[in-house]
Amino acid sequence: MTALLAARALSVGHGGTAVVTGLGFEVRPGRLWAVLGPNGVGKSTLLRTALGLLPPVAGEVQLLGRQVRSWERRALARRVAWVPQTFDGDAGFTGLELVLMGRAPRLGAWGLPSQGDVQVATGALEELGIAHLAPRPTRELSGGERRLLLLARALAQEPELLLLDEPTAFLDLRHQVQVLERVRARVDAGLAAVAVLHDANLVASVADEVLLLRDGRVLGQGPAREWLTAGRLAELYGLPMVEALAPDGSRAFAPRWAR
Repeated sequence: MTALLAARALSVGHGGTAVVTGLGFEVRPGRLWAVLGPNGVGKSTLLRTALGLLPPVAGEVQLLGRQVRSWERRALARRVAWVPQTFDGDAGFTGLELVLMGRAPRLGAWGLPSQGDVQVATGALEELGIAHLAPRPTRELSGGERRLLLLARALAQEPELLLLDEPTAFLDLRHQVQVLERVRARVDAGLAAVAVLHDANLVASVADEVLLLRDGRVLGQGPAREWLTAGRLAELYGLPMVEALAPDGSRAFAPRWAR
């Protein structure tokens, strides 16, 4: 099965200066990768490099078997979707109009959405439980509501690969779980996904693979059940951690507070 995203001997950064080096991984259909690490370690830079928005400092990135720089952006957007960290909601769009932007790479010469496009966008809103946001101006919405709309826009693209930069930011716990459940369901149906996340407990509940970044290097990567441990999280964040195991086999992590 061909990797939808592959990094080989990759270094990423800005202005030719590397933030993270030694990256090498493959993301295949039906797998969810979670990227974890302290603030400023280069997690978002990695995603932007994977999309071709930043050039690699060294090494290479391939998307769907091709060098990322060889893709025409519209063609790439028909197969890869991105949920960025931030969105400026002051452009006067309604929630539905924002989600319909996810259909833009698939529109014809006139650039007008069909009834089918509207149905796909409406379906994405309903899937996330936010159909009530469809008529509302995005400038009036909270950061969490905008975040949900960005995910709905990405789902409306009907991508093969989904890249998410802190998709649970600004969301309450219920919506964090809901978002990751929907992403997990899409992955189980064949989507490939890479998500920058900060909550190790959420990662433990949804991720197949993890990529742990610290101090400009890969601290570890591989199956989540093997690499997501209290010891490795303590090394990752420089904070003592404890792990608990529930009767159903699920795991939870928490700081071990000094007393």
